[in-house]
Amino acid sequence: MRVVQVRVNRADFDKTLEAMRDWLERNSRPLVRFETETDADTILIKVQFDDGALAEAFRQEFGRE
Repeated sequence: MRVVQVRVNRADFDKTLEAMRDWLERNSRPLVRFETETDADTILIKVQFDDGALAEAFRQEFGRE
């Protein structure tokens, strides 16, 4: 299992989730687990994949850290 973490501003959270959903649908792969953590200004999105190559492609698309 591989976890990809993406940190976004609260204002961008909904747009980021929509883009992630579209990306996952295009790649025909369900994610194994999805979690969020929040602080004052940002939301940390953690997405756990069962496929390392797919996780890396997702990280390249959305990784901002």
